[in-house]
Amino acid sequence: MTFTTISRSLLAAVVALVVSCCLDWEVQAADMGNCLLCHKYPGLSRVDEAGRMKLMFVNEDIFNKSVHSKVKCEGCHTDITKIPHDPAKPVDCLTECHIVEPTSEQKFSHKEVEKFLNNSVHSKIDEKGRPKQFSEDMPSCKDCHDNPLFRPLAFVKKVRPGIAEDAMGRCRVCHKKEDFIFRFYNHITTRMHKSRSPLNIAQACGKCHDDPELVARHNLKTKAGYSYSETFHGKAANLLDESVPDCLDCHVVKGKSVHQMYGNDDPRSSTYPANRGNICNSVDCHPGASVKFANYKVHAEYSKEQSPVIYWFTTFFIILTGGTLLPLMGIMFLDLLRRLFPNATIMRRRK
Repeated sequence: MTFTTISRSLLAAVVALVVSCCLDWEVQAADMGNCLLCHKYPGLSRVDEAGRMKLMFVNEDIFNKSVHSKVKCEGCHTDITKIPHDPAKPVDCLTECHIVEPTSEQKFSHKEVEKFLNNSVHSKIDEKGRPKQFSEDMPSCKDCHDNPLFRPLAFVKKVRPGIAEDAMGRCRVCHKKEDFIFRFYNHITTRMHKSRSPLNIAQACGKCHDDPELVARHNLKTKAGYSYSETFHGKAANLLDESVPDCLDCHVVKGKSVHQMYGNDDPRSSTYPANRGNICNSVDCHPGASVKFANYKVHAEYSKEQSPVIYWFTTFFIILTGGTLLPLMGIMFLDLLRRLFPNATIMRRRK
C-alpha cells in the first residue's frame, strides 16, 4: 500500500467523522459531558453498598422527548466533575439549572415550588417549621414527577394528544430552524393542557392515598383513589376519557399551582364547604350547578361507619335483587331439568 493510498484513506475517514459529527450535532450538544459514552448501554448497572441493584442506563430517545431534554446532565448531577466519576449523589430538584428564565433573566430554580409545598397539606413541616408526625410519608418531587414525556396538543380539526402538523406548518412560515420549531411547539403546547391523563393522575395519587397503613396513620376517612374509581368520573377515566375531572381539578383552586393544595378544613382549599360550589359549576364542568350539587360525596365508600345511609340503601337493593333473582333462577333451573328429563322422578308413587 502506497503513501498516497494511506493518505487518501485517512482523509476519507476524517471527512466521514466530521460529517457524522455534524449530522449528530444536536445529540452531541445535548450531551456535552459525553455521558452517553457509557450510559447508552442497557445493561449498565451496579450493586450499591446496601446490596441494591441500580440501573444506570439512559434511554436517549425517551430523554430527548421529556420535559428535561434541554437540561445538561451536569445541570442536575452537579457533583460529577470527572470521568470516570465516583458514585453520584441523589439529585436535588432545588438546584439552580443552567437554563435562564426569560422573564427574569435569572437561572431557573424550583425553589418557588418548595415554598408552595411547605405551605400546603403535603408539607413535611408544620406552621412553626417543625417536622410533622410521619413526615416521611409526605411526597417528594420524584414521587409525583417521573420525568414524563411531552404530550403536545393537536388542536387542528380534532382535539387529541399529539403533534398538529398543520400548526407546525404555520410555525415554519417565520421560523426556519426545524429544531427550534419542534422544541418551542412542544414546550408551549404541552403546558396548554395536562401532561397526564385523568387515569394516570388518579393512579399517581392512589400510590399514597390507597395505602391502608398510610391512610390509618394520617386518620384519612377514605381510600381516595379507590373511591374515585367507583364514581361515574372514575369509571370514565378508566375507559381513557380525558374530559372528566380528576384529583387536581377538584383539589386545586383554579388558576393556582397544583402544589398549592390544602386540607378540606382550610378556608383556602377548593374543597372547603363554602368553596365546593365553585368546583362543579365551572365553565368546564356543570355551568349553573347549585351549591347543593357539590355536596355529592365523591369519595363515599361502602361503609356503615362512614356513610350509613349509602350502606343501608345499597344493602337493601342487594337483598332485593338477590331475593328476586335467586328464586326466579331456581324455578328456571327446575323447569330446564323437567324439559331435559321429562320422566325423571325423585320419589316413585306407590301402586
